[in-house]
Order: sequence, then C-alpha cells, then structure tokens
Amino acid sequence: MQQCYCKSGLKFSECCEPVLRVLEIPASALALMRSRYSAYCLGDVNYLQATTHDHSWTDEELKFIQDWADNSQWQHLEIIDFSDNMVEFKAYYIYEKKQHMHHEKSTFIQVNDMWKYVDGEVFEDKVTFLRNEKCICGSGMKYKRCCFRKIDE
Repeated sequence: MQQCYCKSGLKFSECCEPVLRVLEIPASALALMRSRYSAYCLGDVNYLQATTHDHSWTDEELKFIQDWADNSQWQHLEIIDFSDNMVEFKAYYIYEKKQHMHHEKSTFIQVNDMWKYVDGEVFEDKVTFLRNEKCICGSGMKYKRCCFRKIDE
C-alpha cells in the first residue's frame, strides 16, 4: 500500500484518503493541515477551497493554486510545531525546475465540528541541499542522485 503523502508514516488509505473522500472529518488542526498537504500533492483544489474559512476564491486564484499544485513535485512535509489551532510546517517541492520550501505558520478555527484553515504567516523561501546529503523526499538516495536530477534536467 502507498504511504501517505503527508509523511505521517501511515498508509494513505488509513490517513488522509478518508478525509479527502469526505468519509471522515479531521480530528484536529494538525490532521486538517496534513490532509491539505495531501490535497496539494493530488491537485485537489476543491478540497483546499472547502477547508478554507470565510473565503471564496476568484477564478484567477483557483487557476493559480491549481497550476501550483499540478506543476509542483511535492517531496516532503515537515511539521515544525503545532498546538490546538496552529501548525508550523515546511513543505518541500520542485516547481519550474527549482527547489522550493514553503515555510508557514498556519492558523485554524473549528466551526461546529469541522476544522478550517484561516490564514498563515509565510516565511522566506530559502532552501539549499548539499548534493551528497540524503534527499528530502525520503528515497534514501543522495540528493544528487534523486530530486536534484529533476532540477538539473
């Protein structure tokens, strides 16, 4: 079985898939954040919009987010810190043949029984990997033999 995109260590079918298919609701802000990362990996912009509090997106915003999700190679999710209504994370991805890291401290609110993303403080996108380090994607290979090839092509 496929491991979950959110790097929880669980199988996708036991982690984010039931939430994305609306069979379960996220039990916490952290669970919602993990499911939103998986939604980016799968390009599920409808889920992202449905789990955003008090915000309807314009067609232009939807197209931008869909393009970002579809044309990025999502590599790794790292949870830095979390509390009842906050999750700080780093999401690593390749976009337009460049390595990126989205570092955000997100705030969530619970509306009835459903957690929703409110907003986030985004930090500067600076990431560098040494070619001989283990790749961030979790393959076990060196960066130069794995994801770096997707940038260098």
